[in-house]
Amino acid sequence: MKGLMESRKILAIVLALGTTTTLLAGTAAAAKWEIETVDPTATGRCTSLKIDKFGDAHVAYVAEDGSDSLRYAFWDHSIKRWFTMTVSAHADFSSIALDSKQHPHISYVDHGSMHGSKLEYAYWDGTSWKKQAIPVNSGSIAYYTSIALDAKDNPIISFYDHLTPEGDFAIRLRTVAWNGSYWESRTVDEDWGSGKFNAIALDSKGHPHIAYANVRAETAGLRYARWDGQSWNLEIIEGGRGRARSVYSVSMLLDKDDVPHITYTDVANSRVKYATRRGGSWQVEVVDVLAKVSYPDRNGIALDAQGQPYISYYDSGRGDLKIAFRRGQKWYGEIVDQNFSGFTSSLQIDHDAIWVTYADQVAGALKCARSSLEQAAVSQERPVITPK
Repeated sequence: MKGLMESRKILAIVLALGTTTTLLAGTAAAAKWEIETVDPTATGRCTSLKIDKFGDAHVAYVAEDGSDSLRYAFWDHSIKRWFTMTVSAHADFSSIALDSKQHPHISYVDHGSMHGSKLEYAYWDGTSWKKQAIPVNSGSIAYYTSIALDAKDNPIISFYDHLTPEGDFAIRLRTVAWNGSYWESRTVDEDWGSGKFNAIALDSKGHPHIAYANVRAETAGLRYARWDGQSWNLEIIEGGRGRARSVYSVSMLLDKDDVPHITYTDVANSRVKYATRRGGSWQVEVVDVLAKVSYPDRNGIALDAQGQPYISYYDSGRGDLKIAFRRGQKWYGEIVDQNFSGFTSSLQIDHDAIWVTYADQVAGALKCARSSLEQAAVSQERPVITPK
């Protein structure tokens, strides 16, 4: 424990030396969301949020600062203050995970190379950031990455392999994992267009599960991959050949029983959806209808202590960030922020509080909204939509 506390002190000192602190931005329309500007100098695209066992928050995000820097924000719960710092330049599509010491690990795409975009990995070792390009024998990596850590704190990353080393289209879903000695890569789904939007999680056996979109016109839809220790088992949840359906904004988590909970956006119908497995089969529900779908967006998802899902999503037609949650057979929700704030949100629940980080595209800032779950439950009087 002493080592953990010392590591947290070092991190706070390093952050304080070269970063900005929080500016209070005010509350949302419902007057129960506490909204802060975490970084007023960065749009905060591709936010990825995790809250550690101490109650501190960790956020990876991309700053539209001319070089698209990868930045990191840290909320110290003891002094209730945000710190931010730059980790790397020329970044996009960041994802964060915390190890057993509560240190952050980040996957992202580095598009600064003249030889094509590369998959990158950065982690805090207790004293400083360590960064490396991951050798995956690819000509170019594009769009979303997602990271998880195994029981030994080794990373496994899912990514969209865009081009082969020869410059031909690959457009397939792959993973790469550190096995303790070297990076081991696997192709998950070779179908063209698979993996542009992806989210990874590890089950109780340490096996990876990935929810992802296939975006090819003829085969578009929501897919799911599960590693059984020997091979990938692939499923089509919605869409597919003959029933193609364009899907964006995929996010996923596994609950304590290894049951998947997925949120995504059905583009053609402008619907935010939720999918889970019940009784051995997939069940899909409509959460809300959007005025306009944002691209390339990412929804957020979290579960409360009772296993009820909460989903964050952005309506770019109205410029609203919304939170929805299910009670019984209905979805309820509310507007958290407005004025075109809410792009690429990330959601977490910590004890009795709900957190969401997101981009404010007008102000060019990274924001964080917080509310108690008890207060959020008041919005049960205003159903978003009743699934049919």
